[in-house]
Amino acid sequence: MSSARTSLVVAAVCLAALAAGVAVFLLRPGAAPEQVGTIPATANEQAPASAMLTDLDGRAFTLADYKGKLVIVNFWATWCAPCLHEIPVLVKMQERYAARGFQLIGPAVDDIEEARRAAPGLKFNYPVAVGSPEAMLDLMTQLGNEQGGLPFSVVIAPDGRVLERQLGEYSEIELAALIEENLPK
Repeated sequence: MSSARTSLVVAAVCLAALAAGVAVFLLRPGAAPEQVGTIPATANEQAPASAMLTDLDGRAFTLADYKGKLVIVNFWATWCAPCLHEIPVLVKMQERYAARGFQLIGPAVDDIEEARRAAPGLKFNYPVAVGSPEAMLDLMTQLGNEQGGLPFSVVIAPDGRVLERQLGEYSEIELAALIEENLPK
């Protein structure tokens, strides 16, 4: 899909979501937010540890680099209002729990330059992954988001098991409780 066509599809979906009052932005045309909220993982489901990501500075990393930590992978975009609303909570959680074995990773389902421009104002204190929107959508699908909605988070245990997925925002209270419950002992 061309960059211009991807942008048009994303814009149309965002407008439709706004018109419908949906708090989750959808990236896949024709998709509907069938399940907003927590999506449980299957027993012993493993995260794709070898998925290659690139941060805003061009450094490559994988989810396996964070084995032994509680990891939340939070997909976001600069044009996604619920994503931008959730990011300050995520920044606060990273600050509060990093020393205790917690790590956030924020793949941007967005134009790389848009993500780079937005990053300083969002005050990320965790790695932001960038790549083509198509590549980020593929990773998001691999991690269980069949609907293509944002924000989308995947909680990965220190041993690499997927604990849960969240389509839509986490509240600060529910996110803090989730982290406290699953931090490495």
